[in-house]
Amino acid sequence: MQSSIKTSNKIDIAGVVSCLPNRKILNFDFQDSFTKEEIEKVCNSIGVNSRFHVKEEVNTSDLCLAAAKHLIEKLRWEINSIDGIILLTQTPDFQLPASAFRLHKLLGLKLETFAFDINLGCSAYPYGLWLASSLMNTGPKRVILLAGDTISKIVSPKDRSTALLFGDAGSATAIETSSKNNWKFSLGSDGSGMDNIKTDFGGCLNMNGSKIFEFTLSKIPDLIKNIDEANSKPHDIYFFHQANSFMLNFIRKKCKILEEAFPINISEFGNTSSASIPLLMTDYFLKNKIKKKINAALVGFGVGYSWAAASLNIKNSTFFDKIFLMDT
Repeated sequence: MQSSIKTSNKIDIAGVVSCLPNRKILNFDFQDSFTKEEIEKVCNSIGVNSRFHVKEEVNTSDLCLAAAKHLIEKLRWEINSIDGIILLTQTPDFQLPASAFRLHKLLGLKLETFAFDINLGCSAYPYGLWLASSLMNTGPKRVILLAGDTISKIVSPKDRSTALLFGDAGSATAIETSSKNNWKFSLGSDGSGMDNIKTDFGGCLNMNGSKIFEFTLSKIPDLIKNIDEANSKPHDIYFFHQANSFMLNFIRKKCKILEEAFPINISEFGNTSSASIPLLMTDYFLKNKIKKKINAALVGFGVGYSWAAASLNIKNSTFFDKIFLMDT
């Protein structure tokens, strides 16, 4: 893996809010499709005990809208001060137009605000931070980065490799210019693996777990090395895409990362695709209040194949919250 590092200057995260559906799903709810022994085996392997799923009428943009409204209100941002919104999702509301336009309308954003979707999943969040910050280096002052997926809508309840793994979630991240603070990124793609996580139009998600595991082990240790070298030292904390617990712990040990610097929350929320890193961040910082500036690495990998890591500082003034979308 090449170690080319991309940099964005004078950018900060002002806040992050994650949003979950109010409907909690337990893996043992699937005993109509799998035996108790099969469920226990999968749970022990992937580390998921529960997830949250939307009802059919609830879309990805609904989760991201609730997160964005809550975030904007708590930060007291004027709506007209927002220069752009970017939605990261593989499960948009429509084939067209982009779901970002629905969010633009419902948030009441000004006509000069740019809005578009990006079709990325497991690596979406660090990729999105890179894209948003790169655009902001050209003039915009405030951008809302939205990341969310409702993967439950494209998963077969009879597919053991996916039915017991994926959850739904949305998020909103407020990004603004600052007087200092440089972000660093390491990004990559390999389209030769595209068939190993794939959904055809109108079909269900298909995933080759063994191939994904091979890809992860071949790429992610070098990715961690690259982003740590860009930071000139190991990071205080590593927020990884929540793929499955066995894979995450394997990588942590291989990369010699301390357990306390490597939070995992997949047991409660499952793999929430593009929303997994912001959900992990809000979950972690609500339980562990920031007392000083923290140097963090955000690491995503998976569908595409695609991988990305971001190195950035999180201030003790950064706002974090986790909310539930009611009546879903």
